[in-house]
Amino acid sequence: MKPVNRLSIILQLTFVFVSAFIKGQTPLNDQNWYIDTGKSDEFNSTAINPNKWHVLDCPSGDCCNWGGGTAFEKGNTMDSAGLLRFRVDGPGLAPIPCSRGTYATGGIQSDSENYTYGYYEIYAKLPGFYDKGVPCGLKFWPTFWMAYQQFDTSCLVVGNEVDILEPNGTQYANGSTNVCGWWYLSGNCQSKKNQGIYNSPVPLFTGFHKYAVETLPNAVIFYFDDVPFFENYNSPTMIMHPMRLYIDQQLQDTSIKFNPNTPFPQYYTIDYFRYYRLNLACGVSTTLLDNIDIANYVFSVKSDITFGNGLNSISLNSTDVKYFRAVNSITINGTFTAPLGSELALIPTPCN
Repeated sequence: MKPVNRLSIILQLTFVFVSAFIKGQTPLNDQNWYIDTGKSDEFNSTAINPNKWHVLDCPSGDCCNWGGGTAFEKGNTMDSAGLLRFRVDGPGLAPIPCSRGTYATGGIQSDSENYTYGYYEIYAKLPGFYDKGVPCGLKFWPTFWMAYQQFDTSCLVVGNEVDILEPNGTQYANGSTNVCGWWYLSGNCQSKKNQGIYNSPVPLFTGFHKYAVETLPNAVIFYFDDVPFFENYNSPTMIMHPMRLYIDQQLQDTSIKFNPNTPFPQYYTIDYFRYYRLNLACGVSTTLLDNIDIANYVFSVKSDITFGNGLNSISLNSTDVKYFRAVNSITINGTFTAPLGSELALIPTPCN
């Protein structure tokens, strides 16, 4: 665990810390998070929810050239059988509405810029195929990302951007690589702060996987299947303005050709998009005196947390998974035992 802000962890008397294997601070094991259903979507309807999403469509004036060769066609985005699907049509299979696009594809964006700090996750299967036993994803540019403000012809984006899933058509040539990153405003245009790469041991088009990011004022952490693989802490550029969210299937520019054996149509398929936020009780300090208090604890970001009074002992069960978050301090005042098999995290968390 990294001390990433002013939070102090004070250990008094005896602290017995036998086992605390941190797998990743995801909503799967961190009860401080809750799902914001109003800004999430399980895609279980028969049509895209117009109150949450705008379907990208070049004839209606949407950007056509993300990735350089993308031609969004409204009919290539569909919500059916509990899945959101973006279809990529081969040449001649669909009308191409943009002069620079040579293949029709699909995508959606959030109806407004209303996403800030939180945990973002999709469960998705990417396009691609085997060519004579070799995995191939050349030219495909599947994305899951957020951006602040609108696009500008002089520098593409004015404002911040978080790329959760965005390998370009060359990086994804092996069908197994994800590229993520954090961009920030530099002058009038954006520049990339950092970039992370994850190479999956199996092609990403062979099954569904989780792609996620945790964004807080002091941290950006990227996850693949609930496991963190790239992170950045305490960057002065981690101001997150309200952002618009995008899930779309882009294509690299015409200088990159599809493998000639690419079978069409191809699909980028999303089972769900979920947005989680932290429960906040940042003005509350709490003291947990015994195992009963631990069992009944209401998880949220507190101002200060104290375990024990110096006279008693607290012990987790071997199957317990407990993540405690506080803004200022966490004090262990007495004997605290986390036995083998349990999972304990004490996490400094700014209030936002």
